[in-house]
Amino acid sequence: MAARIAIIGASGIGKHHANWWTLEGAEVCAFVGTSNESVARTQAILQETVGFRGRGYTDLRRLLLKEQPDFVDICSPHPCHAEQVRLSLEAGCHVLCEKPFVYDASATVAALQAQALELVNLAERQQRQLGVCAQYAAAARVFRRLWDERGGGVITRYCGRLEAPAKGRPADPIRIWTDLSPHVLSVILAWYPDAEPWWDSLEHRFDGHAATASMTIHIPGQPDIACEFQTRNRNEAPTNIREFTFNDSLFTVEAGRDSEGVFCARIVTARSTVLVDDFMRLLIRDSLKGVPTVRGESLLKNLEWMFRILEGRRG
Repeated sequence: MAARIAIIGASGIGKHHANWWTLEGAEVCAFVGTSNESVARTQAILQETVGFRGRGYTDLRRLLLKEQPDFVDICSPHPCHAEQVRLSLEAGCHVLCEKPFVYDASATVAALQAQALELVNLAERQQRQLGVCAQYAAAARVFRRLWDERGGGVITRYCGRLEAPAKGRPADPIRIWTDLSPHVLSVILAWYPDAEPWWDSLEHRFDGHAATASMTIHIPGQPDIACEFQTRNRNEAPTNIREFTFNDSLFTVEAGRDSEGVFCARIVTARSTVLVDDFMRLLIRDSLKGVPTVRGESLLKNLEWMFRILEGRRG
């Protein structure tokens, strides 16, 4: 029987999630919107794009009671995440949540980290999956395979650079950092789960449409790695830049389509161009297999690094 998926926030990025769940053989059975009007609009969109035949709700508790989905995919504004994750886990559902996992500008970092730990522990007690949509951790597996196939070697430098459209929004480097940094952090954590920063080495610049940070990380049994994390909103073309550099080897990610016209990722290096499934699709595939890409300790460490760098900037 196909896994049954409920999506919170299916009118934005959630409609793309619905497409990947459907292509991976799951059934999107329901979604939550903010009003009856938005539910009607989203239902029409999902019917056209993924053949949706389920129901829309404005209340998550009612959806959980009526539908009893296997997974809840949370694509709502990030201040809503913690409560929606909690309700979904308590209802016995697996959860996949957009990044940042927990974040509310009005809360303290200590409170947010405690909240995140409580939810991870709740998932363990409920014996449910809890994963986060830092899909570049799935990309990191592809980068690593290509790296090893071409001789690889010891990594001593890493730079993750993500730039996304500003979409008319005012300059806000804190928003940019919380939105994009989980991705660039997830790549190095996917390669080196045991990595620990030398926090005294942290340098950062949050200014205008950009937020950048650099620091040295320690990995047991090998040389330290000098890391740089670059995040920025763009008002100029190209609207998206996705670059990941290991030592002097650059991996550029571009949008592509496979032989059947389905969106995928094109990874360009100095030696070749490789087409792979969309990274969000890979992440959803992992969840359906029972092995979320970013979960547990990795989820908490990604969040901790994001917050520690943000706190350093504020300090």
